[in-house]
Amino acid sequence: MSESGKIMDRDIELPLFGTAELDADGRFVSTDAAYRALLGRPDADLPGQHWQVTVHSDNRATVEEAYRMARLAGRGYAEIRALRDDASVVFQALMVTAVYGPGGEFTGFHCLRHEIPSYKRDQEALALAVGEAPNGLLMLNSAGLIHSTNRAVESLFGYSRQEMMGHKVEMLLPERYRTRHLGHRDRFNSNKDTKAMAGRDLIGLRKDGIEIPLQLYLNRIDTHMGELILCTVIDIAERVRYRQQLQLAKQAAEAANHAKSNFLARMSHEIRTPMNLIMGMNALLLESPLDAKQRQHVEISHRNIRRLLRLINGILDLSKVEAGMLTLEAVPFDLGELIAECDGTMSGAIERKGLQFEISIDPDVWLYWIGDAERVQQVLLNLIGNSVKFTARGRIEVRVRSESFEQGGRGLRFEVTDTGCGVALDKTSLIFEAFQQAEDSMNRPYEGTGLGLSIAKTLVEMMSGKIWLEESSERGSKFIFTAFFPQARKEEVLERMGAAVSAGQALALEPGTRILLAEDNPENVILLRAYLDNRSLSLHFASNGAEALRKRKATNYNLVLMDVQMPVMDGYTATREIRAWEQAHGCKRVPIVALTAHALNGASAESLKAGCDGHLTKPVERSELVAAIVKFAKQNEKPAEPLPDPIAARRPEFLQNRRLDLEKMRDALAARDFVTIQEIGHNAKGIGAGYGFPEISRAGSAVEYAAIAGDAVDVGEALLEFERCIPSATRG
Repeated sequence: MSESGKIMDRDIELPLFGTAELDADGRFVSTDAAYRALLGRPDADLPGQHWQVTVHSDNRATVEEAYRMARLAGRGYAEIRALRDDASVVFQALMVTAVYGPGGEFTGFHCLRHEIPSYKRDQEALALAVGEAPNGLLMLNSAGLIHSTNRAVESLFGYSRQEMMGHKVEMLLPERYRTRHLGHRDRFNSNKDTKAMAGRDLIGLRKDGIEIPLQLYLNRIDTHMGELILCTVIDIAERVRYRQQLQLAKQAAEAANHAKSNFLARMSHEIRTPMNLIMGMNALLLESPLDAKQRQHVEISHRNIRRLLRLINGILDLSKVEAGMLTLEAVPFDLGELIAECDGTMSGAIERKGLQFEISIDPDVWLYWIGDAERVQQVLLNLIGNSVKFTARGRIEVRVRSESFEQGGRGLRFEVTDTGCGVALDKTSLIFEAFQQAEDSMNRPYEGTGLGLSIAKTLVEMMSGKIWLEESSERGSKFIFTAFFPQARKEEVLERMGAAVSAGQALALEPGTRILLAEDNPENVILLRAYLDNRSLSLHFASNGAEALRKRKATNYNLVLMDVQMPVMDGYTATREIRAWEQAHGCKRVPIVALTAHALNGASAESLKAGCDGHLTKPVERSELVAAIVKFAKQNEKPAEPLPDPIAARRPEFLQNRRLDLEKMRDALAARDFVTIQEIGHNAKGIGAGYGFPEISRAGSAVEYAAIAGDAVDVGEALLEFERCIPSATRG
């Protein structure tokens, strides 16, 4: 052997040994320079290749057995003829050791490769490999006496080799662990069938008294001195520190997410309270006599506050997703009814825009399911709405088909196809991410937050389905999503629909119906009074939960509208106190509806848990409030008299204002001012049905979408239809 620690063989200078790490499939992960030199391939790129490329074909079966033994018993050995790149063949030995992860799972192999021109050279190579190995190696006898160590052990524990030789290995453990370790060693010695022990975490003790985290592996080795135990000791201090940092980071992330959710909940309440007043007062102004300029200003205000509300609702839905608080209902529904509602919602706007529209359900599709129909409709309307937005002319087709579930059973497949501008190939992977849009420049022609498809993707996945954009060389887009629910019986759906009809048959409220409104904001009280004006109701008010509780004890109400966030006593506490008092005194349960600006983190479920019968989220519109009163207020025995219609007297003025709108839109069309046309059409769409003219709402929707597309011909046709709707709407 040369002074450099290398051997000379056939005029080739080779290192004594080299090491390599392989994965569980026997493919190289890493090799050192010595390993590659032994192969005669110092510049070889071995990672990813199988060990077979480094072994002569005659010896592959032998090496295969060595790897198999390493997998079964912890180690394997083979002597081979190695095929070098220069076509020479040299004799080498492979020592293969199994590697295990922190949990004891098998992760791969460690391979030690060295030349074997002689037995002495083999011994020297192995001794050098052991001495310079990066992990600590101790050789023990069955009594636990240290027979030999390598340099890594000296560095790890701070003892010299001479200080450890002949001493029991327990000297390297803290006192409190030594007895337990003796038990582990005795069990290992007594079970001769166990050739190796997977990694076990333990605490070591340095010479200076510092405790260090370690991982220990044991292997039985037969030597000329008898059976010895090879202990591989790995310093895992860095791993432990990483785990601790990861845990701290996880806790910090959870705390930050909790703080964000709380902030959004508070901000939701703070934003919705003034929005409730602004929207309500705008709605009341629109019902009052206004000149043309005043009406225009109020309509713009009303339209944009609704737009702001849609934006906030989208952000809150996304926050519910992130907080894991978005839940789905599981109630029987009729797919045909769901599709009909989508058709009624969108077909008018599509037709007025001049698009062909077809919506169909395949004949073999089962119609009755148990799930959240409203969320299915939300996804479907989002896709149809996008098609309307991005299709200037052509066709939109919606098709519902049957879909097979991977685990068996049946589900639904929805396809929305259009002939619009399509989605660029480089954007298809982004459109389902939050706040991402296919067109994200500052001068993009279409509005939107980029939340719709992200939330749709989450909802579909909650329904055990998938959503995707099908690539096509043709113009346009085809969005597909699947959903899987339990099937319902037709009778279940009809029973539920019958219950809804029965509830709707008792819509009228007798004049004098007593309602207690618990609300601490005087401006909200003014708004609710105005909402219920001319309803002949007996309204009572409480400024906090404690006052609401006292008034409930003194009076039998038909309904309590309960704000949640109030001073003295909050609405949830007041509701629980009312329920307890009713039960204790055998009183009939008064219906309570939460009327609150809370819209995040399961506020509706929290209201029901507190004892409420319903939940209204601010900002609340007059129609929603009246519908809730009709639904929940207890009916008196006397037949109800028809309530006066506060809208009837305003219908002539409403129609006159729409005629003025028509003139403004024609002037705007002459100036190609599509923004003004879009705003007026959007306003007509939003208020027409409320005044009893759904045809004006549909016509306004067509005007809006035509203006968005910027097509003067389509706008002109939509204005003609809008004009035809006004003279025909003569009710009033």
